[in-house]
Amino acid sequence: MNPDCVFLPISHCPVPSNVDGNKTIEIKANFGYWTNPIHPPVFQNRTFNWYRTQLIFYLMRYKPSVLAHVRNVVAQNFNPPSVEQHRPYIAVYVRRSDKVQFKEMSQAYTLKQYFDLFDNDVQRVNISTVYLNSEDERVFNEFNEINKEKNGYYKLITIKTTKNVVYRKMTGMPRAQRGKIVLEFLTDLYIEAHADLHAGTLTSNWCRLVDEFRLVLGKKIPYYTPEKRFIMDG
Repeated sequence: MNPDCVFLPISHCPVPSNVDGNKTIEIKANFGYWTNPIHPPVFQNRTFNWYRTQLIFYLMRYKPSVLAHVRNVVAQNFNPPSVEQHRPYIAVYVRRSDKVQFKEMSQAYTLKQYFDLFDNDVQRVNISTVYLNSEDERVFNEFNEINKEKNGYYKLITIKTTKNVVYRKMTGMPRAQRGKIVLEFLTDLYIEAHADLHAGTLTSNWCRLVDEFRLVLGKKIPYYTPEKRFIMDG
């Protein structure tokens, strides 16, 4: 499966194969060329992160068939059958496994550590619905224990996804199986990006991607993360 299978084309304009310096030019992408970029006046006050998020969001526009698939999966797993009917909700993605194994994350955080970050906030504004996902299926047992302590305050929504899948494992799978998992990922991305609140670990590329989508969608509410390296003052 390549990006053209799931995302809209970047452009419908033909691209000449030869760089002639006129219609087609070459822009060097080395970091040193971007230290003093010339921006259009309307965008001069935008940050590098803003440009990055806009680019990622544009490149990952779902094809109509993929969006229809995503919404169908949501309808099959959610009751009521759409994301909008569960608002307001908070999405929580718990990243562990290889991120901890290869020291990209300093530790594996318990689900309770995530809930401790936002529990007071969500109860104050009457948010009780939680969308939960992780490559570690043990988090769902952790949720049940937490919810017992909260007297069943939280309502869980989730989708059926393949667990214990990380990038290194996925690259060795047959093509059809990879395609199935990619569609699961895209469904999860759609649900998380449209959540009213989100919690995750920003050493996870996945959680950063969700955060970037949310910024483009105008969701600028503070991000809940147990990683204190990403907590900024002021």
